[in-house]
Amino acid sequence: MIFEVVIRVFLLITISIIGWGVGKKFELDSKDISTLLVYIISPFVIFYSIIESPANWTYLKFSLGAFLLASFMAVAGLLFARCFWKDSRVNLFGFAAGTGNTGYFALPLILAIFDKTQIAMAIFIIIGINLYEFTVGYLITAKGSLNIKESILKAIKMPILYAAFLGMIFKYLDIQFDEVFLSFLANFKGAYSVLGMMTIGITIAKFSKIEIDWLFSVLALAWKHLIYPVFGILIFMFIFPVNKQILQIVALMVATPMAGNVVVISNTLGLHPEKAATSVMLSTMLALITVPIALFFVMKF
Repeated sequence: MIFEVVIRVFLLITISIIGWGVGKKFELDSKDISTLLVYIISPFVIFYSIIESPANWTYLKFSLGAFLLASFMAVAGLLFARCFWKDSRVNLFGFAAGTGNTGYFALPLILAIFDKTQIAMAIFIIIGINLYEFTVGYLITAKGSLNIKESILKAIKMPILYAAFLGMIFKYLDIQFDEVFLSFLANFKGAYSVLGMMTIGITIAKFSKIEIDWLFSVLALAWKHLIYPVFGILIFMFIFPVNKQILQIVALMVATPMAGNVVVISNTLGLHPEKAATSVMLSTMLALITVPIALFFVMKF
């Protein structure tokens, strides 16, 4: 399984490289793609994931746990970042500190290598992470370019919130959908991963000269690939112990690289998209090492 994970991570990185090549040749605007992901594709993916999940309502505990962990890490990251910067990089770091690429990156891996029960767990974790990204995370990031009132108004307009609520209602009422309609919704899952990873490369391609903010990138990578996974795995090993089946999913989720939505939202808000894209790309390449290590550790211990 470890070797398969390495191959699949490499292929996801390849999608970002293709995005860079396409962005260089055709001068695409990654902000337009980011808008599609945030306002159209993400809500469809969340709605479909909920109504197709084999889980029952007890699985909402995974969403709640993911949301609380992400929110805690974001606040901790925000306070940490204030030790180094006084500008809007603090907000960008805070958002990135709370999340990982559970959708564009982890979801394809989960669908390929885990069983249905673990897939259901992962889907509800992803829902919790997405709710963090477009509520607490969005507020933290938007505060870097908007005042608190504008930030709240932006957050409550996020369609993903209403898609998740609608999906839960339909699931509760056990409303069944025609196979043709489900097939239509399934199309958005592929678009979600491919466009999400491509956006990273397309954003980098926009800049004729890439100037990496080394302090931001090094601290963000250290947080995402060392502090977050160690903290997350230890919590669910010793403080809130879970069985090995759940711990494998948790390990993959906390070891994911920086979230593609860091690029998506920074593009949408015009908040240091070049810093976000280069850091996310470096993090994704580093995941070739860190994700297999996290899974190996959990499988052994």
